[in-house]
Amino acid sequence: MRLSSFIPSKVSLNAKLFLFGMTLNGLANGVFAVVDQIYLVSLGFGSTTLGGIYMMRPIATLLLTLPMGLLADRIGRPKILTVGIVSFSTAIILYLASGTVVAFTAAAFLFGASNAAFVVLGPMYSSFFDSGDMDRAFGLMGFLNISMMAIGSLAGFIPMALVSTLGFSLRASYWTLLLATALVFFTTFPFFLLAARGARRSEQSNARRFNLESRGVVAKFFLLNLVGQTGVGLLFNLFPFYVNAKFMVESDALGALFFASSFASATANILAPRVSGRMGTLRTIVMSLGLCVPFFFMIPLAPSFAAVAVFYVVRMGLANMSSPLSSSLFMRLLSPEEKATANSVISMAGMGGSAISTWVCGQLMGASLDLPIFLGATIYVFNTVAYYLLLRDEKPRVEPAAILLVKPMKVDEPRLI
Repeated sequence: MRLSSFIPSKVSLNAKLFLFGMTLNGLANGVFAVVDQIYLVSLGFGSTTLGGIYMMRPIATLLLTLPMGLLADRIGRPKILTVGIVSFSTAIILYLASGTVVAFTAAAFLFGASNAAFVVLGPMYSSFFDSGDMDRAFGLMGFLNISMMAIGSLAGFIPMALVSTLGFSLRASYWTLLLATALVFFTTFPFFLLAARGARRSEQSNARRFNLESRGVVAKFFLLNLVGQTGVGLLFNLFPFYVNAKFMVESDALGALFFASSFASATANILAPRVSGRMGTLRTIVMSLGLCVPFFFMIPLAPSFAAVAVFYVVRMGLANMSSPLSSSLFMRLLSPEEKATANSVISMAGMGGSAISTWVCGQLMGASLDLPIFLGATIYVFNTVAYYLLLRDEKPRVEPAAILLVKPMKVDEPRLI
């Protein structure tokens, strides 16, 4: 099996820097996802409180993503990227130093603001590749990022080890691991900033207007993101709380689950371009979303955490085959000058759906832990059908190859950095 099936034909130095930053980011995100909600549960917060706190992140992203995208197209992505880094750094410091609902809510809002600024990352990465390489480029990025998330998830065993060997309390062990995770996050930022300097100049337009030519395409993806994130958020946004409340799961078992699901997701990401090459991008997206729906419904019916883990992993693997392809398809349907703005618009939709689902999930879980997941699975059925109906007649644009600042890597070279 040739590497050209999975790796873009040309990978510039800037793309390599970006990918290395994404691998570190994946590692840190893997750790944070395992410990984050369990840490707040150890402070005594319930589902309603958690729903209120975590709702602020997508709300901030919803409010700020479009302004960030417009500014990125006007003043350049490196400056907006810097805004995101400052916001994220402030948020993580506040998160680690706080112990009140108000402080955690403020930190969540700042995390959302940083997510809004980081909307420039997808368009920036796409500028390093031509249209024919886009599926492989996003598949490769997803594979590296999610593989490191899998490794990071195994850090869920560390708090239990700290408790048993050093006498830490669970709360203190979770906090210590979060501090180490913050340091890893900080190391990713220089790589993104260096990569941003080499982004294609034509995409960093100084336009002073709302630059959005592909309004029909953006409207369709806006709806798909809104509905999709509403459905999936009803399962994932409070999932650590869900398994902790239903099966008394702590960070070690949760870390093992996230490791397996991230590994399945990473495999799906790297295989996605090969499958799409045979079936077509849209057909592969619809197939992967449709196949994961039954496992979505099985999760709340599972009699044990082991069964939940199996259904969760299979569902993640199937659904994540669509993730890089959806991003790739969207970028190929846009002109270079509008990518940051367009990405901001659909990100707003996703964050709106996430905000709605987080609040609804927190409220419904107070009455029934399983009800939000049944609702989310039902919504996901409609989203799968909508993908095909809305995008079947769309044709990708053909855009020029990205400017390469160094000699491109040979396809058969195993190293990416």
